[in-house]
Amino acid sequence: MQALRNIGIIGRITMLEGARKQVFHVLMLFAVFLIFGSASLAKFDQHVQMKMLNDLCLFCVFLVSSIVAITITVTGVPGEMEQKTVYPVIAKPVARWQFICGKYAGAMGTVAIGMAIMAATFTFLQLSYAGHLDTAMFYVLPFLYLETAILAALALWLSTWASWPLAWFLSVLLCLLGNLKFPLYDSLMSRPQSGFNRVAITTLYHLLPNLESFNFKDAMVHHLAVPNAYLWQTAAYGLFYTAALLTLASLTFARKEL
Repeated sequence: MQALRNIGIIGRITMLEGARKQVFHVLMLFAVFLIFGSASLAKFDQHVQMKMLNDLCLFCVFLVSSIVAITITVTGVPGEMEQKTVYPVIAKPVARWQFICGKYAGAMGTVAIGMAIMAATFTFLQLSYAGHLDTAMFYVLPFLYLETAILAALALWLSTWASWPLAWFLSVLLCLLGNLKFPLYDSLMSRPQSGFNRVAITTLYHLLPNLESFNFKDAMVHHLAVPNAYLWQTAAYGLFYTAALLTLASLTFARKEL
């Protein structure tokens, strides 16, 4: 119980700090502007308009949520170390893994606030244009949140051993690779490769997170049914991958000299 209390306190402080940052306010204003702007771009008949509106809005939600998740997590631990505020915390009966989990929980709390603002804006547009709410939102948005949770855990691990600009760059790069891993893998393996290259490509393919599997945007836009079994499998994969990255981040931070 004490461990959960420590994680909760650190998480609450981190969430409040993240929500007060100017970059968060700017990104939220930018997101709301883009979501409302997407409505003006989709000037077709109502059926086509709703498809374009859903497509553009969901892309905006993912883009801004990913930027918020990566930016907050890559600057969290290095910022605490630079300002030396981490030392009084770990000097108390707070384990380093609790500090890592608390920073992560706080970052994801900030992401949840931002995603709730964007979801409310998206809901308003759906009700205004279609007159009803698309029920696919109830699983599309949570899986987008889970995708950003993986990105945040990945960025947090990178920030425990790399400077925050390098961690930010690597996080964005891995985000792109994670969303393009299938076509990229097929393209590389279709060319002549040495045995070593094939083993390296296959290893990276399995280690990279399969972020595209969390994207159910097409299912919502084109009204495609998604089997419940696939949703449960995807959720389990996302939670396992996030837990593995948090464990790796905790181990790396525990061995770091402060």
